Order: sequence, then structure tokens, then C-alpha cells
Amino acid sequence: MDRGHDCLAERQVVLATAEEPFHFIDSGLPNVYLIGIQYFPCSCGRVTAEIPAIKQLLELIAKDLIEKPEALTGDEVRFLRKRLGKKAKDFAAEVGIEPETFSRIENGRMPIAEQTDKLIRACYLLNTDSRYVEHMRKALLEVLKSWKEGPQPGAKIVAKVTNNEWASSRAA
Repeated sequence: MDRGHDCLAERQVVLATAEEPFHFIDSGLPNVYLIGIQYFPCSCGRVTAEIPAIKQLLELIAKDLIEKPEALTGDEVRFLRKRLGKKAKDFAAEVGIEPETFSRIENGRMPIAEQTDKLIRACYLLNTDSRYVEHMRKALLEVLKSWKEGPQPGAKIVAKVTNNEWASSRAA
């Protein structure tokens, strides 16, 4: 927390619910919402959240992305790359595309080709130590068979925490 922030004393405590989930914009993805956490909106517009088991949550989001049947978006590609701790140029080389092309994909200026999408998912899976690896491996095989072109209107990724354990579901 920012101890120098003047309006901390004024803040209220809000519990994120299914009816009013917390929009987790710090994930880098526009469609991630959390349920069961406390957050603290300030009168100045700043919002601070207490997010338990953050590593598990980020793994769960990555799992949802790997398993989604539609093409990855640029934001999603960036999320997966950052989860691996890779520089864009290094990940582009691993996937076998030029860094400039990779940049255009991540920034949403170029649609992702089916082969590139599949390689990104496979590279993520091969490089991760997520506890969901076996589950992702099976789901990825299904995605590879039935890949759908173009970023579809993004389904919400909704994650709920109960006793510091995260579970997710994709919402329409």
C-alpha cells in the first residue's frame, strides 16, 4: 500500500461478489474479473485490492487462455509471454517469427495466424512449471484440432477465491 496516499483513511472495504466482481486490470487483460476478494476504492479514484495466492491466480488465467477455443488476442499473447519471464524478441525467436511481426501481434495491429497461435500455446506449455500442465496439455490437443480464427468478442475470465484457493470459469 502507498503509505503517502492522503485518502487512505477515507477508504471503504468492498467485497467482490458474483453480481459485482472486481475488474482485475493489473493482469494486463481487459476481461479478467475476481470474486471473493476485498478491495478498497478511494475517493480520489484509486483502487487497492488484496489478492491472495497471486501466483496461483495467474497460473489459472494462463490455463484459461491456453484452453480457450478461439484465437489468442495480442493482450493474451503478451500475458503468456510475461508469465514465462521472456523478452519479446526472445519469445519471437522461439516461436520462429520476426520480432517486428511479434510486436504487431502483441499490440493488436496484426491478427495472429493459426500456426503462430498454436506455437505460442505449445511454447508456453513447454516452458511453464504450472501445476495445471497436465490439464493444459489435454486441453491444448483439443484446441489444436478445433482452432477458431480471429479474436472473438472476449469472454470474461472470472476467478473466485475461497480459502485462498482460486477456481475459474469463462463467462459469456
